[in-house]
Amino acid sequence: MHTPLARIGPAFLIAASLFTGSTGRAAERPDPSGFARMPFIMGMHLSPDGKSIAYLNNYLGRLHLCILDLDDNKIVRFRIGEAMFNGTPMPKEVGNYWWVGNKRLVLKTMVWDTLYGAAAVDRDGRHWRGLSWLERDPTGQTSDAAFELVHIFKDGTPRILMLDIKGDVGNERLFPDVLEVDTETGNSRPVVRNPGNVTNWICDNNGVVRIGIARDPDKSWVLYRENEDSKWRQLPLPARGHEKLRPLGFDTQTGQFYVAGFNDQDRWAVFPYDLATGAVGEAIVSDPVYDTLGNGTPPAFNGIPLAEPIFSEAQGRLVGIRYVAETPQVKWFDAGYEHIHAAVNHSLPGRVNLLVNESTDGNRMLFLSFSDRDPGTYFLLDRQAHSFKPIGSCMDWIKPSDMSPMFAVHYKARDGTEIHGYLTVPRGYKPAGLPLVVMPHGGPFVRDMWGFDPFVQLVASRGYAVLQMNYRGSRGYGSAFEILGRKQVGKGIQTDIEDATRWAIAAGVADPKRIAVMGGSYGGYSALYALGKSPGLYRCGISLEGVTDWFELLDKKARDPLMIFARNYWATSIGDPGQDEAFLRSISPVNFADQITEPVLLIQTKDDQIVPQKQARKMAEALKDAGHPAELLMLSEGNHNIADEKGRKEAFGTIVAFLEKNLGPGVDFKPGK
Repeated sequence: MHTPLARIGPAFLIAASLFTGSTGRAAERPDPSGFARMPFIMGMHLSPDGKSIAYLNNYLGRLHLCILDLDDNKIVRFRIGEAMFNGTPMPKEVGNYWWVGNKRLVLKTMVWDTLYGAAAVDRDGRHWRGLSWLERDPTGQTSDAAFELVHIFKDGTPRILMLDIKGDVGNERLFPDVLEVDTETGNSRPVVRNPGNVTNWICDNNGVVRIGIARDPDKSWVLYRENEDSKWRQLPLPARGHEKLRPLGFDTQTGQFYVAGFNDQDRWAVFPYDLATGAVGEAIVSDPVYDTLGNGTPPAFNGIPLAEPIFSEAQGRLVGIRYVAETPQVKWFDAGYEHIHAAVNHSLPGRVNLLVNESTDGNRMLFLSFSDRDPGTYFLLDRQAHSFKPIGSCMDWIKPSDMSPMFAVHYKARDGTEIHGYLTVPRGYKPAGLPLVVMPHGGPFVRDMWGFDPFVQLVASRGYAVLQMNYRGSRGYGSAFEILGRKQVGKGIQTDIEDATRWAIAAGVADPKRIAVMGGSYGGYSALYALGKSPGLYRCGISLEGVTDWFELLDKKARDPLMIFARNYWATSIGDPGQDEAFLRSISPVNFADQITEPVLLIQTKDDQIVPQKQARKMAEALKDAGHPAELLMLSEGNHNIADEKGRKEAFGTIVAFLEKNLGPGVDFKPGK
């Protein structure tokens, strides 16, 4: 769907007619606690027979799996218990799930931000069975380390195929075997052994492992076989641009194999790959500005991937490609699917309408519909009954007409690099002379997207504009742009953020005397850096679980044997604590706290496994010693994303009070009709 978006370029191109004004007294603003509430529904999926829907439900701060029976409207919520670490119970929740037939499901479980294992359970909550890692063996000594599901057999049996990373979680499945796992008994057997250099395996629609991607330090290649009885043979895996081709999957009906590679504009695109010769054909989906399918974990909304190939449930046929440009898009190859999607878009205009999945017979289809102002509703299309109706709202307490619109923007960084981002403007106002909150994203190597963001809408509801930027290193804009961000923490990434702020001033969007900076995780680090290194530009700043001491954080990871992959990644992307200690210390806010003179709010959770609470405490101490004490909010519950609802309410309320105190009140709230 091509949702129209106004753009703001350097010349300030928004037409005034896009904005509506209202007169009269200011109305009461939405309650901040409403934005803090976690979505009631996440990640819905139809069962293969289309008679049930599974979804994740946030209950008491944890994600639980629920099953809705569409015939009798009964709901079952699974209780998955607690994990025991050294005799201490720890909260366990569902990280992801998959239907295995119509009766049984496979779950990936988490403890806070850490993988715990895989398990299976019947749709009525019975017959729980640990399949791998700590779900199978709490000691972690005897179990397979299988987390990634690669195939579900559609023959009525409870069998699945999973990748086993051989117990070395720190290496993040470098050389996995393929296991066939019986989800009822928990028993497993290897179906493909890794020769020692295969980083990924691809199955066809029948569950036959046909492709292996092999790599060594000097080259990469494809291992391929025609069927289960054929011998493996080697095919080339050429590079396009800065990267090797990446496998996507088979069209089982045609036998065509598809890969991701770079187009002539250095953007990830989708190509056919000839399994007879290893030749790459012409791109079937390509964009000159945005990546289609490429590097890293795909972006998602409400747990639904926004960038992935779409295969028909029954035939394994490639029918479309979903990707993210300014807004989420889809390219259809099948006229029937395209016609259905057009009809849904006609019924729900001005929104992104995602086909989540369909029943095996194609009769029932599940859609997720959302926008920048609407947190989303799931709809069920029943082709036989000729019905299209809502199944569940993700956050039904949010009133979309009271939310603020989000617009695409772009600007030039000081070195000429074009940076894309989004500007959210309080509802009913023009983007002119507004108090502004600059909000860099976390990661840092992810990206912000168009869509409903409760954090952004919270700030906009208080009468502040919000500016987000996809600084260098952000994904989605080609490999060269991503590489441009390597080892630019404390350097080019930070100047991109400052340049966004100065663009907003020059374009007349922001009141230069009323600008704040805030963010979470890496965005929290960026807020502290901006306060110290861009004096006078910001009135105040907020850091939620931000990194404050890079050397201490990365040095600790370097010493953890389970963090081998992460250690190597951070050494390449940010800095090596063994070689770059002086640099890492120089870009750490704890070491230039004396340069931060504006008001600061630090928010940190007790159980953050990504950025330990010690980081916030050290920053608070450094600011106090410098004579500029910060406000410090330590939350007793919650993980790195503050998933605990009580903690989020406290954090959001504190943020609102801090901004109103230090940035001044925002523009009046204008409710929608």
